[in-house]
Amino acid sequence: MIRFINHAKYAAQFKWLIAMMFMVLFLSGCTVQLAYNNLDRLVLRWIDQKVELNADQSRLVREALNENLDWHCREHLPQYVGLLESLNTDLQDGQVDKERLYELGDQIAAFGRELIEVSVPIAVQLMASLSDDQVQQLSESFEQSNQDLIDRLSEPDQADVQAERADRMEQRLKRFMGRLTDDQRTRIDEWASAYQETEGHQLAYAYQWQAALGDALDVRDDNPQLFAERIEILFDAGRGWDDGYRSAVEFNQALSWAMLSDVLALSNDRQRQRLSRKLRSYAGDFDALSCQNDTQLALADGA
Repeated sequence: MIRFINHAKYAAQFKWLIAMMFMVLFLSGCTVQLAYNNLDRLVLRWIDQKVELNADQSRLVREALNENLDWHCREHLPQYVGLLESLNTDLQDGQVDKERLYELGDQIAAFGRELIEVSVPIAVQLMASLSDDQVQQLSESFEQSNQDLIDRLSEPDQADVQAERADRMEQRLKRFMGRLTDDQRTRIDEWASAYQETEGHQLAYAYQWQAALGDALDVRDDNPQLFAERIEILFDAGRGWDDGYRSAVEFNQALSWAMLSDVLALSNDRQRQRLSRKLRSYAGDFDALSCQNDTQLALADGA
C-alpha cells in the first residue's frame, strides 16, 4: 500500500487512498464506484510508472492492496457515509461555517493517519526489495518532479499564477454547486491573491526528504532494523518542515476554509440543492460499497 512520492508534499501524500478517493471524487467528477473499484489497478500502475516492479514485487503490492482495501471498506467507508450525511444536514441547517469545515478537515486527517499506520509495513517491505537499478529509477523520477517544481518557481507573472489558481478553484466548486455568482467569484479571487506561495519551501523539503530516503535505502541490506526505522520516519507528516513552510501551510489552510465558508454563505437555493444532491449521492455510493453490507447480507443468509 505504498505510493512513491514525487514532490515536496511527501508525507501528506502517503495518505494515498484518502487523496485518491477525494481527488477523483471531488475534483475529477468520476463516480465513486468507478474510482473505488479500480483503485488497486490505478495504484499499481502508478507505482510501476515510477519504478518498474518485478513479478514478486507486483504480487506483494497487489496482495497488500487487496488486504488493505478490504480493511478500508469495512472500517472507513461507513464513516464516510456518516460524515457526508452529517455534512448535508448541516448544509440544510445553514451550519457549515469555517469551524465546521475545520472539523471536517480534522476528520479526514484522522482517516489519513490510520491509513498511514497500515501502510508502513508494506512500504518497508517493498522498499527493502528494491534493486540498485530500481533505486536509480526512483532517483530519476525525483529529478523530474524537482524540475517541474523549479519550472513553477520560475513563473514570470504572479498575476497569471493567481488567476490560474482562482480558475482551478472555481471549476472545482462548479462541479458541486453549478455556476457561481459574481460575489462568489470575487471571494475566490481574493483568496487566490492572498494565498502564500510554498513552492520554494517545497523544493527545499524535497531535497531534504530525498536525501533521507537515500540514507535509508543505503542500509536496507546491511542494517534492516535501521532501514525500517528510517522509512517509518518518512511517513511522519510535516516532520522536517521549517518554520516558514509550516506557517505558510497553516495560513493557507485557514485562508481556504474561510473562503469556502464564505462561498457557501453566499450560495443561493439552486446551488445548495445541487450540493445537497451531490452529498446524498456520494453517501449512497459509499454505503453501497461498504463491506459491512456484504457482512450483514452473509449473516442474514446464514440465519
